[in-house]
Amino acid sequence: MDTVESVKRAVRVTIFRQPYTVRTTGNVADTESLAAGVDELMNRIADRTKTAEPSRVAVLAALHLADRLRSLERRAHELEDRARELQLRAEQAERHAVELREQLHDDPQRQSASAALKTDLRPRLAALDERLAGLLEDHEPHDPTH
Repeated sequence: MDTVESVKRAVRVTIFRQPYTVRTTGNVADTESLAAGVDELMNRIADRTKTAEPSRVAVLAALHLADRLRSLERRAHELEDRARELQLRAEQAERHAVELREQLHDDPQRQSASAALKTDLRPRLAALDERLAGLLEDHEPHDPTH
């Protein structure tokens, strides 16, 4: 258990013409940016629906944000599945390369073909590793309030 408490800072924001004080352990600018995004969304909803009733606008904004979250979660799961698939393919390629090396070691005539195979497989495996790392890095959960 963490014995050091995070320092919470009070941040003043305005959302839908209402001032709020929000406490955060995260970056103050991130909190202000999130609040500005919610404010912009709520004002757009109020303009489109021709209503200024805060509770109605807030519910519609919450539904919109929940839909966006669900879409992003689905996309993250798809990317995780794709990353696992790429990892599996990389592992299969590595096992195949090991088998080929063993075969080539036993057959001197194939040793010259080995150099070409190594030249071909290494960049492909490196590219797969790079894509996998990028996918995982781009879609790690991010909590801007911490």
